Parts: sequence; C-alpha cells; structure tokens
Amino acid sequence: MTDELFPEEAVTARLRTARDITRAQGEWHGTMHLKDRLGKPRVVEIRRTLIRDESGRAKAHLSITSDITEQKRLEEQLVRVQRLENIGLLAAGIAHDLSNMLAPMLMAVPLLRETVTDPAAVRMLDILERSTERSSALIRQILAFSQGAGGEAQLVQLRHLLRDISLFMGETFPKNIKVEEQIASDLWPIKANPSQLHQVLLNLCVNARDAMGTGGKLYLRAQNCVLGSADAAAIEGGRAGSFVMLQVEDTGTGISPEVLARMWEPFVTTKRTGKGTGLGLSTVRGVIKNHDGFIQLDTTQGQGSSFRIYLPAAETTAAPSGISSSSARRGNGELILVVDDEAPIRDMISNMLTRHGYRVLVAADGAEATAFYAKHATEIRLVISDLNMPNLDGVMLSRVLKRMSPNVRMLVVSGLPAPGENPSGSPAGEYTGAYLRKPFKAQELLRKTAELLQSPAEPPAVG
Repeated sequence: MTDELFPEEAVTARLRTARDITRAQGEWHGTMHLKDRLGKPRVVEIRRTLIRDESGRAKAHLSITSDITEQKRLEEQLVRVQRLENIGLLAAGIAHDLSNMLAPMLMAVPLLRETVTDPAAVRMLDILERSTERSSALIRQILAFSQGAGGEAQLVQLRHLLRDISLFMGETFPKNIKVEEQIASDLWPIKANPSQLHQVLLNLCVNARDAMGTGGKLYLRAQNCVLGSADAAAIEGGRAGSFVMLQVEDTGTGISPEVLARMWEPFVTTKRTGKGTGLGLSTVRGVIKNHDGFIQLDTTQGQGSSFRIYLPAAETTAAPSGISSSSARRGNGELILVVDDEAPIRDMISNMLTRHGYRVLVAADGAEATAFYAKHATEIRLVISDLNMPNLDGVMLSRVLKRMSPNVRMLVVSGLPAPGENPSGSPAGEYTGAYLRKPFKAQELLRKTAELLQSPAEPPAVG
C-alpha cells in the first residue's frame, strides 16, 4: 500500500524507517517532501504514534499528516527579507566608509587647481575629479538601495536622476550591452521620492541586463505625455491626465506567459536559483502605485520587453530639486568650528575654509568640540560636524550646543542618508537642522556655509 501511495523510492524508504522507529520507540515525528497527484511539490509534517492493546502489545499506528507547504514558503520568504535587510545595512556601512575616503579627494581638486599651471597636471586633476564624481554616483546608488521605501516626496527633475542611472549602467554593465538614451530636455517636474525612483529604474535596468545574456540594446527613454480617456483606458490602471513617461526597453529573452501571469507577486522570478530574489518587480509596482502612477508592459518571448511608467506631472511652478542656488561668497573672518574624527576630512575642510576667508577651529570629536565651544561661544558663528563620531556624535553634539547657546548655527555632514530621506533608518534620528551629504564638492560646502551664515539663527530646541 505504501509503495502505491508514494512511488518515489526515497520517500518509501523514509516511511519504512519511520515505521521501524515508531515500533521501537513508540513515536516518530518529521517532515517530508512529496508530490501531489498533479505533480506539484508539497511539504508535509507527519506524526506517528504506536497504539498498544491492554496487554501492552502493538495494535496499530496512528499517523497524522499536515500539509505545511504554505508555512514553509512563508518562512523562506522571511529569511529572504531578513537577508536583504542585512545586505542593506552592509551596503549603507560600506557607502559611508567610501564617502569618507572620497570626500578629501573631491575637495582637494579645486584647491590644487589654484597652484597647478602645468597643462598635463591640469588634465590629471580633471581625470581625478571625473573619477571621484563617478564613484560618488555609484555610492548614491548603493545608498538608494539601502534606504528602501522611507522618505518624503519632493519636487524632482528626472533628468538628474536619469543621468545617475545612465552613469551607473555605463560603469557596471557588460560592454556587449549598448545603452541608448532618448530623454526630453523639457521634462515636467514630478512630486516623488528620488531614492524610491532610483530603486525602480535600477531594478528594471538590471532585469533588462540579465535578460540579455549574450548582449543587446537597452533603451532608456523619458518624455512628457498627455493621455486622453481612450488612451488611458487601454492601459491597466491608467487614467487621463498629464504624465512624465519613463520607458526601459530591452532586446532580451522576453517574459513567458506562465511567469507573466504572476510576475508582480513577491518572490516570483525568471532568473535561475541564486541570481534573483523575486522582489524587484513587486517593489516596482508598489512604489509606482504609491506615487499615483501606473505601468504598461509589452513583452514578446525572444524579442524583449518594454516597461512604460507613467508618473503624474506636478502642479506647481516651484523650482525642482537639483537646480543650484547662488554661488558661494568669500568669508569675512567668521570663526567656524569644524568637528570630524577623520583627520583627512577635518584638515581638508579647514584648509578650504581658510583659503576662502574664514577662521577655523578644529576638533576630533564631540567632546573636544564642546570644550572649544565653551571657550569661544561668543565668537563661533557656525559649527560643521560629522554625524558619526566617538565621544559624542553629531546629533548629540547639536543638542548639547543648543543648551549652551540656543542660537547656535549647525551643519551636520555625513555619508549616510539625511533624516528627511529615510527617517526610520537614519542615525540622525530627530535632527532637523542643516544637512550635507558626503562626498561633496568644495563649492557645495562653501555655498551651504554662506547660506547658513546669512540666515537667521536656528530656534531653540524643544524639550
């Protein structure tokens, strides 16, 4: 009878072992992988108990079998999610360290330009600056992945975001994949979370790359689009209105009908084991839905796939993010306290500020900075502090200094996300003051310094 119910030899052998253990020990408990009558794999939990008669002799076996396939599937999903969270934390840590390494290089270039006149040396500085900027763009991609879905929507000009994505593909994708861009110069601004859109486009571009194992073309397009009622009705979830349309198209393998029916579900992937988590497309759909947008997919096996994302244009005339403010002015002898536990960054910021007309005090951590501030509170006009430091980090230093002097001006710099970009995961906690992301160019820091010195003093902290 056992051979008829479970024809697989391995299963039959284990059931016989379970029967023998039950006879010898009185019970047996374990899990087994079987196939149902449709040939689908199932996981079952079996409990066997020996039943004895009044004289203590074995009379029968009681076997209780439970289908735990769904439970095991959920457990595997949980493990995958936890693994991704750990990868995100690791990525954020690596990005922070790389930012600290790149920051002195990015700030050193304009300082060296003031003393270098040899044309060959100038060309070397240009190469150094471009390489550092490209590395910074890759760090932003790592941070976009690690940040996940947190953060507030803001006015975004997609040209800047698409430029980062294009740079990332050019630096990391195989050379047998040709990337072609068709990005309109007059794209409307949208209200969006930049980090989430980075993640969406990165997922789609990486999927397109993986679908072209032997090479091909990847098209990245963006244009303004006005959908009428008829056009919107042809798109699942579509509606009429003004949109910015983003398109990622590839000449890869396409998506099979079997996968197409379930492709938006979590942990469904077309990639082989170990090459995909199955979270990409479900994340894409969730992010676009949260942005009040919708997706149109066209795919043909053997010819490729095209994802069109429609995001509503923002109804505002405000200047979108990414537009630079006024250029930095020189200092007039204002005293600035620079706090950073990384000596190269601390020295580079100090050198840069001194060259531009400021006076500078330097401290290696928050405790030393507090002592300096106590002596020079009436003179110090601005405190520039790293976020992560031993002996009082940037956030705690800000709170201590505000108790000493409620009108203190503070600028926190870090390679990690700003509080507004990822409030649930940023170590900045409740800090709401001025923030600058590492690595930054010299002009960015000088401009921010000038803005803070010209602005009204920060209000006292509440509580």
